[in-house]
Amino acid sequence: MTAGRRQKTARLLVLGLVVFINCFGFPLYNLNKSWSFLITAINFSTVLCCAVLAGGFFAALFPARGGAFVLLVTLALTFAGLGCRYLLELGEVSNTYNFTLPNLLLHIGAFVGITWLAWFYAARNKSAGR
Repeated sequence: MTAGRRQKTARLLVLGLVVFINCFGFPLYNLNKSWSFLITAINFSTVLCCAVLAGGFFAALFPARGGAFVLLVTLALTFAGLGCRYLLELGEVSNTYNFTLPNLLLHIGAFVGITWLAWFYAARNKSAGR
């Protein structure tokens, strides 16, 4: 496999990871329905760890791109994942209490913010030679 092909494969895997985690990890914390502590802890830690990983991967895979690019790509992929989740549960009652404005704002804000901060930290440390 050539270096260019590996780079494309890595990009597709990272982009797929972001869509996947936003589809199956939504909502980060359900503000409308009570969850057990264990489910909340597992979902919270999985989504936040994947956000940190995605930010680091973006820094490695898109070294010449800036913060606006990372922010827009993360937002687009987050919305794609949420759209997949909505279609997956189309017609179910769970969409009525999962897809509320507070749940959406919490999930999108936390995932996009943590991904961007992780990208910023990784890009800054990479450029500093650490």
